[in-house]
Amino acid sequence: MSKVWKLIDLQLPLVVTDAETYLVREGNLTQEDYEKLKNSTKSIKISYYSGDLNKLKTSLKEALNQLKTIQPKKPFPPEMKARFDAVIKTLSELAETAQATS
Repeated sequence: MSKVWKLIDLQLPLVVTDAETYLVREGNLTQEDYEKLKNSTKSIKISYYSGDLNKLKTSLKEALNQLKTIQPKKPFPPEMKARFDAVIKTLSELAETAQATS
């Protein structure tokens, strides 16, 4: 659960801020992709705070699938790419762990 908290408290807020900047300033991220990121973040938080482990597992898997579909018009800047890839990696690890414990 500490990895989920790290994801919610540290990783996702940075990536959302990056996406806001990238969408607004550069126009290289679609509003649809930005919404996928925001909705995935919200879903994970709601599931985490509900205390329902099955709901959290589902939210993590859905978020991973949603984030993998994000396609910027140009490559992310290096710092954003590193943070985004770290979120994908954490979600993958959490999804694998959730599947193993099912």
